[in-house]
Amino acid sequence: MDAIFEQNRGALLSRYQAVQQAEAQMEDLSRSSAPEEPALFAQIDRVAQARAELEKATTHYLLQIRKEMDAEQIKRLDKASRR
Repeated sequence: MDAIFEQNRGALLSRYQAVQQAEAQMEDLSRSSAPEEPALFAQIDRVAQARAELEKATTHYLLQIRKEMDAEQIKRLDKASRR
């Protein structure tokens, strides 16, 4: 599982940083003295896309981990996630 994490770490980190950057740009736009609605809405779309890419990368990573687990481990994980 450590190897799977190492394989995915770069992608997860870069996508997380992309979300952070897009959110910072959106905040800058919204705080300007005269925010332009089209530019702000376009940035909202970029933030949403960056978040979606991060979610996809995270799901891909978690599915890889789950494939390495045996049935008992999956059962315990599912039980813990329902709490």
